[in-house]
Amino acid sequence: MSKPMGYTITLLRAGGTSWDEENRLIGQTDLAMTEQGSDSVAKAIHEGSFEHPFGVILVSDEEAASATASMLPRGSETKVRTIPELSNIGLGLWEGVLSKDLEERNPSTYAQWRDHPERIAPPEGESLQDAQERLINAIAKALGKCKGANPNIAIVLRPLAWATIRCWLTGDKICSFWEQLEAPISVERFDLPKSKLIESKQSSRASA
Repeated sequence: MSKPMGYTITLLRAGGTSWDEENRLIGQTDLAMTEQGSDSVAKAIHEGSFEHPFGVILVSDEEAASATASMLPRGSETKVRTIPELSNIGLGLWEGVLSKDLEERNPSTYAQWRDHPERIAPPEGESLQDAQERLINAIAKALGKCKGANPNIAIVLRPLAWATIRCWLTGDKICSFWEQLEAPISVERFDLPKSKLIESKQSSRASA
């Protein structure tokens, strides 16, 4: 079977958890998807178009992401690959903090994190650059195992990881991060040329 020249990527954000609904900061804390989160995913999938079955669904091992992935339509040969390295961005000591409390305690840091998230790394957490490299490398490794001229791949990620990869796929500036998270969950499709994947891997090695 021929090697891929590119990939069709369907990107889906995992449904929200209780912390999302309480407006708490949530990175790698593993919580279940709520009923409201499930309803949002179901609506997005119902409104999405799926012309061809997925060859592979890539998802982290987090509960909300796994539950979201299980709601996607599958063909008889669809494979699900659980990849721990696709986990959400680690927020360290900010995990579980109410957004309004962080803003009140550290207004300048919070404002910069909102305006330029790439410049701020949460204490004992993960920088956006490190997280993006981790996520891209994990996706690239998984895609390297795919066969066919243009494999049809679904990627399900929790919110912060989803926004980070969406910025990469669209070529958007990372500072649009929060604007993307404010949009409703939707099913989005992207064409990912193999050349872009190779370029990103080379860039990651150069910065290591």
